[in-house]
Amino acid sequence: MREIYDGVRIVELASGIAAPYATMLLADHGAEVIKVEPPEGDPYRAEPGFQTINRGKVSIVAADPYDPDLPVLETADVVVVDRPGLAEAIRARHPGAIVVAMPPWGERGPKVHDPATPDLLAAACGIMWNQQSYGEVPVQLVLPLVAYGTGALGALAISAGVFARERTGAVPIYEVSQVAGAAAIQLGEFYETGLPAERPGYSPLGSKGRVPVYRLFEARDGRWFFLACGTARFYERMVTAIGRPDLIDHPALPAPPWGLLGEGPIEFITPILEEVFAGRPRAHWLALLADADVPCQPVQDRDEFLATSLAKANELAITVEHPELGPVHMMGVPLVIDGAAGRVRAPAPPVGSATPGPHRAPRSGGDQGGPPLTGIRVVDLASFIAGPVISRHLAMLGADVLKVEPPTGDPFRTIGPLFCSWNQGKRSIAIDLQSDDGQRLMHRLVERADVVVENFRPGVAERLGASPSVLRAANPDVVLLSSPGYGVDASMADEPAFDPLLQALGGIMASQGGETEPVFLTVAIHDVVTPLLGAFGIVSSLYDRLRTGHTHHVHTSLAHTTVAVQAAELTRYVGAPPPPVGGFDHGDDGRRLVDGGWQWTDGRHTIAVSQRGLTAEPIAVENGLVVDEVHADWGALTVFGQLIGGAGPPPSRCPGLDEHGADIRAELKP
Repeated sequence: MREIYDGVRIVELASGIAAPYATMLLADHGAEVIKVEPPEGDPYRAEPGFQTINRGKVSIVAADPYDPDLPVLETADVVVVDRPGLAEAIRARHPGAIVVAMPPWGERGPKVHDPATPDLLAAACGIMWNQQSYGEVPVQLVLPLVAYGTGALGALAISAGVFARERTGAVPIYEVSQVAGAAAIQLGEFYETGLPAERPGYSPLGSKGRVPVYRLFEARDGRWFFLACGTARFYERMVTAIGRPDLIDHPALPAPPWGLLGEGPIEFITPILEEVFAGRPRAHWLALLADADVPCQPVQDRDEFLATSLAKANELAITVEHPELGPVHMMGVPLVIDGAAGRVRAPAPPVGSATPGPHRAPRSGGDQGGPPLTGIRVVDLASFIAGPVISRHLAMLGADVLKVEPPTGDPFRTIGPLFCSWNQGKRSIAIDLQSDDGQRLMHRLVERADVVVENFRPGVAERLGASPSVLRAANPDVVLLSSPGYGVDASMADEPAFDPLLQALGGIMASQGGETEPVFLTVAIHDVVTPLLGAFGIVSSLYDRLRTGHTHHVHTSLAHTTVAVQAAELTRYVGAPPPPVGGFDHGDDGRRLVDGGWQWTDGRHTIAVSQRGLTAEPIAVENGLVVDEVHADWGALTVFGQLIGGAGPPPSRCPGLDEHGADIRAELKP
């Protein structure tokens, strides 16, 4: 089978997780990745996760692995470097190579050369403080979420650079700091100037969840499950199923589910639901709620998850033979591209085990170029979070994104300012896809599009005239992306999917909770990493279409992302140490309160814990990651903007419902 990045040579001057994770995704899809290491090797080799994050690469040794005059750089199509201050030196010596700089703290500001560990970044970027807790304290996460988010964002930057060079001859330098990765996984965050900041992690229900019908519950048998009533319809079905239809339109419960955030509604409904769910075993509630089409899933550990039909049907886990370690169990390829599927070609290499072969010298050079996706048109049929954020990232890279909404709007418009961030850079048109006229109008949009993004539940696309066969009939050259929650597992195809349901199924909640109760992560990690992987798949497919004429259908899912954000933790072999686990308000060993503010100490290094959120932190401003916007409904906001430095201006503000409908219809006229 063809591999999209066959013939592309990437030289990796990096260690740890973030940048090597980015190049791993390219290696999975055919790129030759040369890892340059010191004689003693990447320090991360001591961790099991090295075996996954460096699979399919080759290793060479250099006394100074960050030397911009290394001979291997002369043959690089792409250079990825995680040390600040080197991008321009590499460009000066190797003008034909795309450079993706991935320094932890960015290239500007007082922290540029400071130590950086997953905990220090999580503390400084607001993730520890925003995590829901019982004690209103910073919480140490056992997953290096910033590193995983940065790696996926870095892969998107690499693919955008390769596409731009193939399309226009530009040879860009892009910057993807781990601060930008922290922004990418907190994309809905915003700051309202002049208003007192409420702690995002505040939750009267502790780490079970902040919304009383979107949270963890313990059943009679002591087993936990997550209930995810993310819409009013799901809420009404839930209270009816448990025998409490009187809770529909109850005056003490305004606008369920998201209107229940106040202390009054929480105090009213929480004891009712806890008493009900404590009355029967978990299996009873899972069956009852599933029959009522109410989103809920059991809390499992990682071993239980890997044994499920969900993991097996989607090939989420594979085994790779290592010459010294024996069988190494690791995640599979976390996205599927029809006709050019990725694969794991080899285990992680021994130190200095390769001598790079000849490679055609890259072009002599070109200019930076503009936004890499300028002129690409995207029809966005997605709703909620994960799907729309895919096209938000494409808009960030310059694409013209048409957000197709029902006349009542995307259901998550009621979320408010968070919706703004998830839908930046788009134009909105309201179309009733349940009507024949609406479907014909949508097909006309597709005729002129390069990409279509959808995240319908199975069967819905067919009813709305948006099945792959119909879209291909309208435009055979269009790149399609489908993102159902549970991938290709037929047994779960009809079940609704939300981020915390996959947190529960995939072992994330159990690992963070440790021996105590499970923990619901405040960072909606599936909803923010799935779009990064999806956007990477789309840009990769656009590159392959440009180069070969082939078009592809990209498949992502929240289920695939469950393994993508636990890549290191799911790496297992005989003798490998177990991954870390958390506990109740985890982090007592590192946090301390000093003069009313929290500090985090990681080894010999101490850093202030951000208690304002990253959009309000100088480090985000210094690195050009935030933008001020004014919205008719929500006023003046500071939100995240361009996350890939050098890829163009920040995306424009999110549109109002049907704000551009007349203009888009006019464009379709002969």
